[in-house]
Amino acid sequence: MQLKIAASLVAATGALLGGASGPSIAAEKVDKWKFDTSVAYYGESDRVQDGSAKMLAVRTFDGSVLTLRAVLDTLTGASANGAVQSSLPQTFSNPSGGGDYRINPGDIPLDPTFQDTRLAVSANWLRPIGSRYEIDLGASASKEYDYLHTGVNARINRDLGRRNTRLTFGVAFAADSIDPDGGTPLAFRMMLPEMDDDDDPNPSKTGSESKTVADLFLGVTQVFGKRTIGQLNYSLSASSGHLSDPYKVLSVLDPVSGDPVAGPPGMNLYLYENRPDERTKHSLFGMIKHKFGRQVVDGSYRYMTDDWDVVSHTLDFHWRSPIGANWYVQPHLRYYTQTAADFYRPYLLDGDPLPDHATADYRLGDMDGQTLGVKVGRLLGAGREYSARLEYYQQSGTSPPGSSFGSLDQFDLFPSVDAIIVQVGYRF
Repeated sequence: MQLKIAASLVAATGALLGGASGPSIAAEKVDKWKFDTSVAYYGESDRVQDGSAKMLAVRTFDGSVLTLRAVLDTLTGASANGAVQSSLPQTFSNPSGGGDYRINPGDIPLDPTFQDTRLAVSANWLRPIGSRYEIDLGASASKEYDYLHTGVNARINRDLGRRNTRLTFGVAFAADSIDPDGGTPLAFRMMLPEMDDDDDPNPSKTGSESKTVADLFLGVTQVFGKRTIGQLNYSLSASSGHLSDPYKVLSVLDPVSGDPVAGPPGMNLYLYENRPDERTKHSLFGMIKHKFGRQVVDGSYRYMTDDWDVVSHTLDFHWRSPIGANWYVQPHLRYYTQTAADFYRPYLLDGDPLPDHATADYRLGDMDGQTLGVKVGRLLGAGREYSARLEYYQQSGTSPPGSSFGSLDQFDLFPSVDAIIVQVGYRF
């Protein structure tokens, strides 16, 4: 029981690097394939809809383990473009510059053209080195319409004492390229209407951009007796390059009325965002897992801070309870909270000097998120299992003090987001 529980948690450790990681070699001795498959739906009210299919395949070879993962996502719906609500009608250019979309007075500015398909694959090879070491090497890649990711990762495990303690050291590196539809917006350039001549370049945009991400990971997993295991991890992530979102803008408002000021013909004035070209994140993660009879409870806490002044706290809790001989139910509760980035602002004021950096992306604002759900599964024997998961997610936030004035007083500058998550899985 100790080795089996430890193996499952150490496998989860590798996933924190962003690279796939196979199960511990102590957990598998039989040379055969195992599969874990699922389909899921994530839907926000009147916003993004995501359908996904996932497959995990694990093959053991005399102690070594090959792990393959594949994920296919299809996203549609409407995405917030960063502009604020207004009592006036608003017109925005499509990302490609070919056409526009209009927002009625009082409505949240959502880009209805949002759609994408993402295919992500990864492979990891884990093998023993001597009696107390394991090495895990992997590679990953994903492709979206406007985004390409490639990455590599490596991990070393070291067992101590009576193998109840495991130390883990890992590194990962990713090189990504960004090629947005219509080009990459230049910092604080204005959104322009549809170009009359397709051969005439958009002066507010340039070509493709790139970024890199380097990760460092340190972890320890400890077995505390037959029924309890704990884990403590630290990770460092350094990103550099183009970190702005090419589809986010900021409204430029009249400092007295709060209404959008006039911009190019037929449009108000919206400027593309500009984020710093570097970001360093520090994360500390702790987990405890305990078995009460046939029930298993696990809780975790994650603390993250970065040089953008974002500080986040995440609490996650699962309780798995058997129902009869073959069924189980597992409630899930998650709470997330974060502070806003130091350059987050819901809009810009006409006449003020431009800041060095600014974004109105709510994902970098002061916000909270709660997830409440339940998973039900049936064990079929021989490693086979059916499962179904249903969760409800709600996100809310607050705008900086004093940000509502004039016509903005009638609007919520940080509207809440509600979403439903449904997943069905089969393991064999």
